[in-house]
Amino acid sequence: MRVVSFTSLPRSHPASRGYSFLEVLISIVILVSGILAVINFFPMSLKAGQRAELLTQAALLAQQKAEETRRDCDAAGALIDAIRMRATETDPIVAPDDPRLEYSFSGRSVIHPNENPGDPRDDWFVPRVIVRYNPAFRPSADVIYELRFDR
Repeated sequence: MRVVSFTSLPRSHPASRGYSFLEVLISIVILVSGILAVINFFPMSLKAGQRAELLTQAALLAQQKAEETRRDCDAAGALIDAIRMRATETDPIVAPDDPRLEYSFSGRSVIHPNENPGDPRDDWFVPRVIVRYNPAFRPSADVIYELRFDR
């Protein structure tokens, strides 16, 4: 039987026994900066999610009002023709399902007010549903969504 003495084992270098203070400090700095980056992006992603939800609600409201207008229009299309001929928006109406939004109708684009022959988005005499923020919710007059529709 062979007896191994502890003195015969090779001794390791003192620095290789563990991590140095500098290595631990650098790893903590990297970890904390990563956590701070995630914490910084979290509110921005929440805000983007809320904006996407509001844009979806605005698109749904515009489509709903266009369909209601088509449904309520007579065979001659008098209601749609009346909207088509409007040079200004109707008075805004607060959306019944979402009080953050209001809608109006117009025959001209609010987003693209100037007539450009090569751009169909700004054509006049095309009925539109315009969805904006309700001033009670947000005082800006920003257009959220504009939907062109016809019979």
